[in-house]
Amino acid sequence: MEPVPGALGTSASLALRLGQTVFSAASLLFMCLDVEFYSYTSFSYLVTVMGLVTPWSVSLALVDTYFVFVKGLPQQPRVLLVVIVGDWVCYKAYYAYHHHGVIPYHNMM
Repeated sequence: MEPVPGALGTSASLALRLGQTVFSAASLLFMCLDVEFYSYTSFSYLVTVMGLVTPWSVSLALVDTYFVFVKGLPQQPRVLLVVIVGDWVCYKAYYAYHHHGVIPYHNMM
């Protein structure tokens, strides 16, 4: 059985996690450089969410790096459950910000 492209332990997954790590760290850095940023509660929540996503992305990039170079696929249900639950928590936190934290641009016109 061939692995699914982008599945945990593949080089595609490693590339995706490294990209996620770089972009989440860059967005967190640029948001924190804005001085007037902290006066808006919704953007403070976004910084909190990105502060959660960045270490999660780094840890999964390290796990993917280990599995790619050791050539072992993580078939243990506990490893996959931790990854699924962690991604779900990060998704829900970002979704809560995105849909309830700020007014979308198209509603402002």
